[in-house]
Amino acid sequence: MKDKNKKYIDELSKIRTPIIYDTIEKFNVRLRDEGWMDTTIKSILPNLGTMCGYACTGKFIGEIPKVTHEKVFSLREIWDYVIKSVKPSVMVVQDLDYPNLRSCAWGDISASIFLNLGCIGAITNGGVRDIREVENLGFNLFAPSTVVGHGHGRFIEINTPVKIGSLIIQPGDLLHADEHGVTIIPEEIPLNDLLSKVKEFLASEKKIIDYCKKPGFKIEILNSYFEKHEKSFEMH
Repeated sequence: MKDKNKKYIDELSKIRTPIIYDTIEKFNVRLRDEGWMDTTIKSILPNLGTMCGYACTGKFIGEIPKVTHEKVFSLREIWDYVIKSVKPSVMVVQDLDYPNLRSCAWGDISASIFLNLGCIGAITNGGVRDIREVENLGFNLFAPSTVVGHGHGRFIEINTPVKIGSLIIQPGDLLHADEHGVTIIPEEIPLNDLLSKVKEFLASEKKIIDYCKKPGFKIEILNSYFEKHEKSFEMH
């Protein structure tokens, strides 16, 4: 399914995630410590840059099956789910074994297939592997660590809320991620408004940085600027 916001998502994909997060604060739609994954989730392939897409969610388990009646989704069911999703999509996989990871939630075969289904990356609290091959595909990965073996991995839920890095992700959430981490772009913020605010935010930052580079720097001048704009700019 194509997204009417594709042109905005293409622009958002050129912007660093901290800038997106800081700009979202200007809309006052959530608390300042909400909406981003904690430091357990890291960019495995930081050279691939920024990723922006809609969440396709699933819950994954890798321990040896203990019951024969356990519902397990077939690969075809998962593929069909992603095919029908809004693009670009990001697979968001909660490993229910975390933090005792004994299986691989994502590798080069999965990346190769899902890339052809319109998926640009995966975010998981599970293990990932084959990272050189996945990087060559241009498929982004966010995870706590790499693993060697694939274990007994299987999906027992799809298209349901998941919790990764202390953050609850709903199916269809718009995610923005880079080497700094992962954040949700709130649906109540129109993407054209967000991009406009980003430009304003970057312009205000540039004034500070450019002044700090000039000879004859005076803290008094900088302080007067901050006092004048303290509601719209903060140190970070």
